[in-house]
Formats: sequence, C-alpha cells, structure tokens
Amino acid sequence: MAAVEHQQIGKTLSNSMSTAFSPVPFPGNTAQKQDNIDLSESTVRLDEVDNFNQINEDEIRKSLLVEAKRRKCWNSKAIEKMVFEEIGHNCCYHYVLESFTETRSTADAIQPSSSTMSNSSSALIRIRSIEEGGSTVDISTNSSLISKINSKTLFSADFGHNPWDFDVKPDDDFVNQIKILEMPNSQRLSTCHSCKGEALIHCFHCRGLGTDKCTYCRGTGMKAGVAHPALYTHPMIGTFAGDNRKGVGGGISSSNRGFPFSGTAMIRPALLGSQRDKPYAAGTPVHFMAKAGLPPPGIGQHDLCIFCHGRGIRDCQHCKGQGKKCCLACGGNGQVRIFTKLKVAFAVECSDYYTPCEMPDNLLRQANGQLIFTETRPYVHPIRKHKIKEINEVSKHFCAAHLKRLLDSCRVLKQRHCIERIMVAKVRFKLGSKSGLFFVFGDQRLCYIPKESISSNCSLV
Repeated sequence: MAAVEHQQIGKTLSNSMSTAFSPVPFPGNTAQKQDNIDLSESTVRLDEVDNFNQINEDEIRKSLLVEAKRRKCWNSKAIEKMVFEEIGHNCCYHYVLESFTETRSTADAIQPSSSTMSNSSSALIRIRSIEEGGSTVDISTNSSLISKINSKTLFSADFGHNPWDFDVKPDDDFVNQIKILEMPNSQRLSTCHSCKGEALIHCFHCRGLGTDKCTYCRGTGMKAGVAHPALYTHPMIGTFAGDNRKGVGGGISSSNRGFPFSGTAMIRPALLGSQRDKPYAAGTPVHFMAKAGLPPPGIGQHDLCIFCHGRGIRDCQHCKGQGKKCCLACGGNGQVRIFTKLKVAFAVECSDYYTPCEMPDNLLRQANGQLIFTETRPYVHPIRKHKIKEINEVSKHFCAAHLKRLLDSCRVLKQRHCIERIMVAKVRFKLGSKSGLFFVFGDQRLCYIPKESISSNCSLV
C-alpha cells in the first residue's frame, strides 16, 4: 500500500537572490545519538486469521466478463458456457516500510527594504523549546505562535546560526511537502547593488536619453508613416528619415545611438530656452523647419503625426522621458534587505515487497487488500514473528537499509510499516475443446488473463 504523493508548496519569498540551496546536515546523524535506536525484536504480535473470505464463482464470472469486454476476447455467451475445472485460492502478502524524513538547506535572498524592519520570520517559524536549567522567556511577535526558549540559549552567540535550532512542523505526516521560510535573526540592511544607493537606474531602453522613436509614424514625423520627398530631397536636409550618418544637417546627432528596431539618428539643437530639451529625428518636418526656417512645401499641420507632431521621436514610455527609472531591486529606497531562506523538505522514503506470486507486481499494485498489521513509531522494529520467513527477512533488511541510507543525510521523523493481504484466485477453465487459465485478485475483483490463454482461446462468437 504505497503512500499517496502530494506536494504542498509553502510560502515562497519573492525577489530571491539565489535559488541554489546548500544542504545543512542534521547534527549527530548516527543511530546511537538519535533516541538510542533499538532494533531488538518487536513485541508486536501478528495474530493473523488463516480463514479468509474466498472469491466465489459468481464474482469470478463477473470479473472475467468485464475484462473480456475490455480486451475484446469473449462475449457473454462464451463466458456462460465456460467451465471452471479448478479454482485455487491463495494469498499474496505486501509489506511496506515508509520513512518520513526532513532535510534542510539554506540560500541567500534579497528583498526591497521597507521603512520598518518587520520580523516576519517569527510568524513563519516557531523556535524549538530547549529544556535546560534557568528561566524561560517568550519570543514571538505573533501571539498564536508563542514558544518558550531558555534565556541562556537565547542570548548566546551561537543561537540562530544553525537551521536546525528552529522547529518547523509538517502539515501532514507521510506526505511530500516543501516549505520555504525565512530564518530568524538573519536579516540585515545593505546598499542596493543595482543602483548603488541612488534609488534610480539608467533606462536601457532609451539609453538614458529619455526619448524613443515614435512607433506611430515610424520615425518619419508624418501621419502616413512615409517620409515626404520634399524633405529628404531638399539640399539643406539631404538625408532620408532613418539615416544615422554623422553630422547630419550640421546638428549634434547621436549617430552611435540607434533606436530599437531602427538606426534613426537624433539631433539635439544647441538652443537655449524651451527648445533645448526638444530633440528631433533626422529627415523629419521639424528637421526641415530647423534648417530652412520655413515649413516644408506642400505639407500642412494635418499631415504631421498626431503623437510626435513631426519630430519623429517621443518621450520614452519606460522612463517617462526622464532617462532614469525607479530601481526595482530596492523599490526606490536605495537599500535592500538581505536574509537567509530556509528550505525545509519533508519526504517519504518508501520500500515495498510482494511475496512470490504468478502475477506481475505492477498488477498487484493496482489491487487493494486486507490490512492485517500496521505500526507507526519514531523508529519501527523489524518484524520477526510472521509465519512467512521472507516477510521477516525483508523487514529486517529494509529497516537496516533505511537507517543506513537516511541518517547520514536527513532527519528521520517517523517510520511506519504495514502488511497487506491480497486474495488471488487462480482459475483453470475449459471452453469447448480448448483450455486456459486466468486470475482474479484484490478486493476490487480485478481480472488478469495471460496472453497465452487469449491467443489460443480468443473468440467473440
């Protein structure tokens, strides 16, 4: 009876600086130091009743009919005529050992700092109660998660540096789940590494200039999106909209600065006053007016782009024309909060064994049986009193293997093992002059027909 695997993701901290968690071994992971594990003979008695409910002939025919229809072997008339020459009842025992383990790992993380350094970690993690001599104090900002800890340990230099000092409880036992929390007393303020404490960063979309090519007119300044011949053929302009040659029109052009998806050159006229911060693109109507002093011939105000008004460029939508934008790493505060994330992973290590049977194990895993024994303890004892010696040997091997494999890498919280009995009926049948066999098993009365019986006896008539 395998455990149902279900993952529950705990509270995830956003804007993490690193996702590579470093495993932290559990201190003293030896069989002698963990509760003095005793693998002596178990005192549990297995009083199994040999009498069990056998699968009758009616249940066998119903199960065979369902399987025959699914695999299109025999019809209902053929199954009614089928003669069961021999029905042999047997049991298959399923032994399962599960170990509920806990592993912890840490990783550095970063978040934008707030005006108040809130100790959110106390709402996430309860500090394990340490029983020592001395007085105790309560340390939790959340009244629902008040825990006690020795005052000597609280103010010691070593407290809080070991991830295993804190108590994290799983939501459910023997269920795979992961919790990502914040370690208490691990946070500190630091200057933002992205903006160097300035709270603003360079806008890489507009290269810090605050302007970008107008996407409506494609940098031409015309409503139609096509450069007018009167502009780029004029002797004082001599450039097509989008040209990025140096010294275009005698202005101060940024030829080494291309707009996204184009090579449009930008000209910043050396003027004072309100015109100083109004650059324009080369080969646009504004470029013509700046050089010729007159409006372009044959072009009216209604022909200009309604967004850039003939300039061919507009304010950058990312920085709103400022050339800088708010730093996302620190949220505009100039400082970040660096802390340690604690990843607690609860996992189930499962090992199972089926006693020898003529049926494949993958089919037996689909069947439900009768639970005749179960035990849950911090460390279970091997079964030694079962009537089948193979169960005793496998139980001893599994218990030793789990402890040897797990105690060096994680912490074992609980263990449980169980024995399940699955009923199996082996049926030999005869249909006309041909014979074969099939199996009916489990509480669901599942049916298994070997390929040999189907190939030699398959008939829909």
